[in-house]
Amino acid sequence: MKKANVLVLVFGFLFTIVLANAAELKYEITGTIIEEQSGATIPYVTVALHQKADSSLVTGCISNEEGTFLLEKVVKGNYYIELRFVGYADYFIDKLNFGENAKTIELGQIKMHPASALLGEVEVTSRISPILNSVDKQVLNVEKNLSATGGTAVDALLLSPSIQVDPDGNIKLRGSTNFTVLINGKPTTLQPDEVLRQTPANLISRIEVITNPSAKYTSSGGAGIINIILKKGAQSGFNGLVNATIGTKDKYSGDVSLNLNREKIALSLAIDWRDWNTTGLHDYYRDYYKIDTVHHAIMRQDRLINESNLGFRFGLDFNPDAKNNISYSFHGGYTAFEGFIPTKNSGISEPSHTDIYSYNTFYFHQKPKFYTNNLGYNLNLKKEGSSISLNAYYSYIDYYLLTSQTQSIADNNFNIIDTAPYLQDIINDNYSHDYRLNADYTLPINKKTTLETGGAVHYYKRFLDVTYAQFNYDDKEWINNPDYTNQYNFNEDVYAAYVNVNTSFWGIQASLGLRTEYMDRLLKQDSAAFESEYSKLNFFPSFSFSKALSEKNSLSLAMSNRINRPDEYMMNPFPEFEDEYFYSEGNPFLLPEIVRNIEFGHQFTAEKSQISSSLYYRTTTDKIEQRLWIEDDEKIHTSFHNDCNDRSIGLEMMGNFDLTKWWSLNANANLFHYKIEGNVFEDSFSNSDFSWTAQLVNSFQIKKNTSIQLIGYYASETVRSQGTLSDYYFVDLAVKQQFLNGRLSLNVQCKDIFQSLNYELKTETGNMKLLGDFNNESPILLFSLSFQISNYKKKTRDVHTEFDM
Repeated sequence: MKKANVLVLVFGFLFTIVLANAAELKYEITGTIIEEQSGATIPYVTVALHQKADSSLVTGCISNEEGTFLLEKVVKGNYYIELRFVGYADYFIDKLNFGENAKTIELGQIKMHPASALLGEVEVTSRISPILNSVDKQVLNVEKNLSATGGTAVDALLLSPSIQVDPDGNIKLRGSTNFTVLINGKPTTLQPDEVLRQTPANLISRIEVITNPSAKYTSSGGAGIINIILKKGAQSGFNGLVNATIGTKDKYSGDVSLNLNREKIALSLAIDWRDWNTTGLHDYYRDYYKIDTVHHAIMRQDRLINESNLGFRFGLDFNPDAKNNISYSFHGGYTAFEGFIPTKNSGISEPSHTDIYSYNTFYFHQKPKFYTNNLGYNLNLKKEGSSISLNAYYSYIDYYLLTSQTQSIADNNFNIIDTAPYLQDIINDNYSHDYRLNADYTLPINKKTTLETGGAVHYYKRFLDVTYAQFNYDDKEWINNPDYTNQYNFNEDVYAAYVNVNTSFWGIQASLGLRTEYMDRLLKQDSAAFESEYSKLNFFPSFSFSKALSEKNSLSLAMSNRINRPDEYMMNPFPEFEDEYFYSEGNPFLLPEIVRNIEFGHQFTAEKSQISSSLYYRTTTDKIEQRLWIEDDEKIHTSFHNDCNDRSIGLEMMGNFDLTKWWSLNANANLFHYKIEGNVFEDSFSNSDFSWTAQLVNSFQIKKNTSIQLIGYYASETVRSQGTLSDYYFVDLAVKQQFLNGRLSLNVQCKDIFQSLNYELKTETGNMKLLGDFNNESPILLFSLSFQISNYKKKTRDVHTEFDM
């Protein structure tokens, strides 16, 4: 019995110690990290708590999207805090006040400044890498990318290991063309590729590549989201920037951005213009196998494409008081494509040796005029951190597309001998309305947990009016062909709701969410009295976890489900003739693709380097693929189908290194295995291969006002459902010289120095082989001038070595 009493006393004493220690572990340290000059929050800063006695690491975390961090379960002691982020000077807090009653240490706003050598009065300068990898996104610092100057968002995206840009400027995000583009976190009017081609790089501050968005974002875009953040004047008063570019073979562009910042209101205005010619030589070789004959055809194209656009942007940000914010943005203009493509066609049938020669010309002119309105309201509620935001969006596009072609019989030297060539005009006159309304509510449950919830409504209406006309030589007039004249309505409504929880436990930052979307789609073809309706309720779960293992190492895990909805062109059943070899039509019964992404990441940050890697796995069901076949008319027919699934597993690696005071290096690579399988009509197929891309970005600071950037890029061969795309590579060089204390800059670029940006596209079916050989214009020489209406750089005498608290 005495032994039992002794045991009770011992266990009681130990339990008392445990309770005392548990009480000590309830201390929390929190703060918000901001940029010293602009006041903008800095996410994903590494926060480490050290013992003062031996500098050993006690615990750590990473600041969240709003720059806030939380260190949990800290025992009362003698510590210092170290904060690190690439491109910013390390900061230390060496005094922490552990109160007797309050168990939370509030550090308030902590101001970090860019890394610099500060002696007396100096200019604050920094060597921020052109690309950084954070917990859930890649951030491309466009202002540090010399090779993007005078170009578009397409040029700026080339630095991302997740992005593949083919020689024609078509963009893929981790091998997929299905992604969503946002401007300042808001939807855009045009298609993703149009937005990226139309947005000048000079107006962009940074680009965020988000491969696993949270449930708060729309689920559209299976591969993820590309968010373009436009420049804003950070200083009070009036400031602006003027840019102009000229290049070889008639390439011109220019833009002006102006900002006016006052205490309660900020105004921005920007105008951009572009007139850009590109040339190329494209050759196609086709072998068509019949039972007793083989037909060989060659098509040679000499292409001249002109891209022109004019854009006008206006923004207003009004803060009447600390609780209310009203914002409005407008973007309008046009983006036009005009092409002239003369084509020499030759064909021979064996064993008869029958020769056919023709000379065709193609002309197309596409000029959509558009405008977009975004109106937002944000209300900060009484409870700190809680808010309600409303966003209304409306856009209108007036499309116009003219396609003309002439098909003429020619001799073997391609001299036209046809006195009545075939003439055809196709006019596609259509328009669209896009309405969106979003409502979001944020509620902090406690210091560790925040609830986000909201809903969205999206209405999209498009009307297409397509007219085919052939020239009638007997009547000497254009005659509409009723068989190929079509009016087509496409309506798609999406209703969404989501809930997302951001929390932390055991030093882990976590986000868990669920989004549900109901889609209702209606297609109506007036000329054929045809309708197709589809509706479906889908659920999209997502999560992300991140943990700092030490002051230098952190891990992350993320998963999301997303959707790719087919557009109106893929689904229009109306046949479209391109020439005597090609014929295409849509499939009104296409289903949306469902995409599942998961990735595991690691990040290492040191004083002069940052190394990150991401292992990712993606699957797509009901994948939309284009299929080719030949029917009795001996034309290549193309359409779309859902009879495919694919999966890819890959590893992305990226490193930023400050090798010397004047030389920094960014190296990245993306290695992935891709497999696609399914059915083309009744035939099953399975294609797979291992592909990779690699890139080196060398940045040299030769003198204070002279910098050089050298970029090398390689992409290996990749597979398609019915063929392969060959490998290709390029090397770009850019030199920047500053004058007038940095206010005037001259940028000289040479793109594709070695004329290597050429590729082959092979397609093979049961009775046809098609090879496309594409040779694009290179090298391209560009000259760009930039002038700052006010000096954006800031001077300071007061050098902080500790945080303001």
